[in-house]
Amino acid sequence: MTAYNDHATSNSDNQGSAQTSNNQESSNRESDKREPDNQATKVTVNNAPDANPATLWLIDDDAALRLVLADTFEDAGLTVISFTQAQAAWTRLNDILQQQESAAQLPDVILTDIRMPMMDGLSFSDWVHEHFPKLPIVIMTAHSDLTSAINSYQTGAFEYLPKPFDLDDAVVTIYKAINYQPNMLAAAVANSTATPTPKTITKNPSNTLPNMQVKPNTRSKLASKATLISQTNKTSSPKIKVKPVISANDNPSGIIGQSQAMQTVFRAIGRLAHSPITVLITGESGTGKELVASALHQHSPRHQQPFIALNMAAIPHDLIESELFGHEKGAFTGAMTTRQGRFEQADGGTLFLDEIGDMPYSTQTRLLRVLANGEFFRVGGQQPVKVNVRIIAATHQNLEELVKEGKFREDLFYRLNVIRLPLPPLRTRPEDIPALAHYFMQRAAEQMNSAEKQLHPTALHIMQAFEWRGNVRQLENVCLWLTVMATGDTVMVDDLPPELLENISSDLEEYQEQSQPSQAMTHNEQIRPHSHSASWQQALAAWAEQSLQTGEIDILQTATPEFERVLLTAALNHSGGKKIAAANLLGWGRNTLTRKLQQLDISSAEGQNNRY
Repeated sequence: MTAYNDHATSNSDNQGSAQTSNNQESSNRESDKREPDNQATKVTVNNAPDANPATLWLIDDDAALRLVLADTFEDAGLTVISFTQAQAAWTRLNDILQQQESAAQLPDVILTDIRMPMMDGLSFSDWVHEHFPKLPIVIMTAHSDLTSAINSYQTGAFEYLPKPFDLDDAVVTIYKAINYQPNMLAAAVANSTATPTPKTITKNPSNTLPNMQVKPNTRSKLASKATLISQTNKTSSPKIKVKPVISANDNPSGIIGQSQAMQTVFRAIGRLAHSPITVLITGESGTGKELVASALHQHSPRHQQPFIALNMAAIPHDLIESELFGHEKGAFTGAMTTRQGRFEQADGGTLFLDEIGDMPYSTQTRLLRVLANGEFFRVGGQQPVKVNVRIIAATHQNLEELVKEGKFREDLFYRLNVIRLPLPPLRTRPEDIPALAHYFMQRAAEQMNSAEKQLHPTALHIMQAFEWRGNVRQLENVCLWLTVMATGDTVMVDDLPPELLENISSDLEEYQEQSQPSQAMTHNEQIRPHSHSASWQQALAAWAEQSLQTGEIDILQTATPEFERVLLTAALNHSGGKKIAAANLLGWGRNTLTRKLQQLDISSAEGQNNRY
C-alpha cells in the first residue's frame, strides 16, 4: 500500500552502482541459501536443463520501490541486480561493449524508471536499443502521460508500465520481455549439441565485436509460469500508487488520463504513431477522437507534412466527392477552375475522416479504391492522381450495425478496421476528472486573462458523480462556464451549473460530514475507523484532509508505517504468531515480513509468539 513516486531521490542510496550491485547479488545468494525451495521455480532461458536463472537489471533511485520490486521478481524466479542510477547500468554495459567485461554478464531484461539524476531512463533506453538491439527494456514511470508513453516506445522499449501498476502484471510483462529474444530462440532451435551458442554484440549493423559469449540459453515456459503467479497472488498483490499533477504546459496534446483505460489508449498511440497503418477510432461524441488522431500524426514521421481533418457529417452529400477528390475545370456548373481535393492537400501527411459512418454510399466506393492503391480521379478528370496519405477514420456509430443495415460497405469497413482504437467515455473514468478539470480551469483562466479558480472538494465530488453525456467536451464547457460565472476564487456547490445539481446523489450530506473530521482526533485515531459504519478508506481520507489543512507535510511517511503496522500485527495475531502464515495472509514473502518487523520495530509480544 506504500505510494511511490519516481521524483524521489534517496540520499544514502545513490552511492555507486557497483557496490549496490554486489550487495544485491550477495543478498540474492543469501536468500537462496535461506529458501532453497525457490530453486525449483527459477526462470531460465528456453527451459533448458542448465540451472542459470534469467537475470533482471532493476534501475530506480527510489530505495523503497527497489526493495518491493526486487522481492517480487526474486519470488518469481529471477535473479535481480539493482542499480540506483541508469548511469551505473550504462557503465557496465559499456564495459561489455568495449570487451572489458564478458558478455555473459548481460542481463536478459532491464526494468528502468524514467526520471533519475545524471541519466534519464529514456536516454538510457535509446542508447541500449542502438548498441544492444536484442536486449528488451521495460520502462516504468509515475508520469504516465501520452508524451512519456510515446517517447518510451520511440526509444525502442519493449513495454511501458505506468504507475500505479499491479505487481502480477509487471511480472507477466517481464516474462514476456525475457521470452522476446528472436535471436536467442533461433539459436536454441539450431543448437542441438551441448556446446553453448555464442552471441555477438552488435554496435551497429556493419560493426560487430567478436568472441563475446553469453550464458547458455536456458529459457522457461513463461506463459504457464505467469498464469500460475497471476492466479496465486492476484488478490493480495500491492500496487504502486502515485498521483502526479497535470498542468496545461506539461501536456501540449491535451489528452489527459491516469485511468487504466486511458493508459491503454496511450500505449496504442505510442505503438501506432510510427506506423503508416490505417486506424479506426471509435467512441462517443466528445471523447477526443480528433485529439487522438492529431497525436498520432504529430508523433509520426509525417509530422512535418499536412494534417487535414474533415467531418463527413458537415459536408453536403452532393459536394463531398469534390471536397475529397477535387474537380476539373468545367466538371459541373460553377466549377470555374481546377481544384485540389483533401486527398491531394494531405499528400505525404495524414487525412482524418471524422464521422465516417455518415459518408454517402456512393462515395464509399471511391474511397475504397484510394485505400487499395492510393489512386483516385478528380471529379470530371481523366487522369489518375497518385497520393501517399495515411487515413485515420473516426465514428461514434456502430459500423457493424450499419453494414448489416446496408448503409456502409462491408469491404470498406474491413479496409478501415485494420487497427481499432476505442476511446472510453468520461463517466467510466471518474478518477481522471480532477486532472481534466484542473487542466480546463487553467486553460479557461488563460483565455479570460483571469486568475485560475479552484474547485471545492464537494463540488469536485459532484462533478465526478455526474454522467457527462457530452464527455470531455462537456466538461471543458462547464469549466469555461465556471470561470466566467462563478464568484470568488473557489467554486462552491452553489456555483455549479443547474444540470449538475439536478441529480445530486443522496450521500452528498454524508460526504460533506466525512470531509470535516473532529479537530480533537489524534493521528492514530483518525487513521483507524472507530465503527463498522465508516470504512477505513473514509477514515484515512478524513485524516489526510485534516492533516493537510493543519499545514502538515510528508504525510505519506507518517501514515505508511502505521498502516503497515496495523496490518502486520493483525496478520500475526490471526495466524497465532506464525510468520510464514502471516506473510501469506499479507501477500508477502517471509523475508519481506522479517524485514518489515525490523523496520517497524515490532516486538515478539505484539505478534504473540512470532514463531515459525
